[in-house]
Amino acid sequence: MNTFIAAPGFDASRFKGTTLILPAVSIGNVPQLTTDLFLSTLKLDRVGCIEDENVIAVVGPADRPHQASSPSSTATATATAATESATVGLSLAVEVFQTKDGKWTLVQQRSPTVPHRSHFYADNLVQFIRESEFDQVVLLASADGARKIDAQLRSSTPIRYISSPLLSKTVIDTLTGLGLDPLERVATTEDERKEAMIRRREHRMTQNEPTGASAAVLAERVEDMALNAEQEEQQAILEKIPRIPNGGIARRLHSLCQEQGIAILTVVLFAMEGDNAPDAVFLANVTNAILKIHIPTQEQLAQGEGDWKFPKSWDSLYGNTYHQDMYQ
Repeated sequence: MNTFIAAPGFDASRFKGTTLILPAVSIGNVPQLTTDLFLSTLKLDRVGCIEDENVIAVVGPADRPHQASSPSSTATATATAATESATVGLSLAVEVFQTKDGKWTLVQQRSPTVPHRSHFYADNLVQFIRESEFDQVVLLASADGARKIDAQLRSSTPIRYISSPLLSKTVIDTLTGLGLDPLERVATTEDERKEAMIRRREHRMTQNEPTGASAAVLAERVEDMALNAEQEEQQAILEKIPRIPNGGIARRLHSLCQEQGIAILTVVLFAMEGDNAPDAVFLANVTNAILKIHIPTQEQLAQGEGDWKFPKSWDSLYGNTYHQDMYQ
């Protein structure tokens, strides 16, 4: 189900032919933090939201780029912040933004999915992508750095990618030119296979109404056989894509897009839990090198505005600072 709700005055047909960039909620929240940098730096317009029952509802003040203050600009910054706070609006669980030139469309997810419902959210996202007719999709994901294999440990970069057959040759050539490697395949363990089977059964149990007590035993067995065959087919589709440890819905979303003929590139960064702001900057730099989203002008560079702008919400991302006197 396409759950996109357009903002007043926005026509969803403007999605057609644009590049969609979206995060998969994964370890360290690196993809979401990276999307924060894009939104703060490019100053995108919010064009709507995705109201999906499979995502935990959340509401809060809308984020904005951080205003670095100096002694000469404190009064101006205070007045600007006061004005913005009165007109800035609200942030929702899943929001959709677009650049003014209509070239880039971004989705930001600010809350996790409901437990055992992430597969439904992925299905709805694919329908939104398909009906919007995006030119290509770039999915940002992070993977558990503690689960690297030997080749990944020896690699000089923590970045990997997964590409679909329909991805443009230009993007593939750019990836090759940057020296990036595709994500390696890792054999699935027995515990992971059991966990996948449990998730698929939960998916079927929540998708179908329970069989009534008066149903014939034969009919139940036939239904179980059909469900098992469908589960095996879905798993076969999923197995075409390398596993992304702690990558959230990234693997399923990529596999669904690829299976439905959607050009998609998944950029994966190996990370650990902690202060992931540097990881977000690194992933933003790599994504920008691939897509050329942010190309600062000479004037911006001269004014020191060529770097990524941190949003105001990052001020309290990891709690308040502490006084050094506490440890003396």
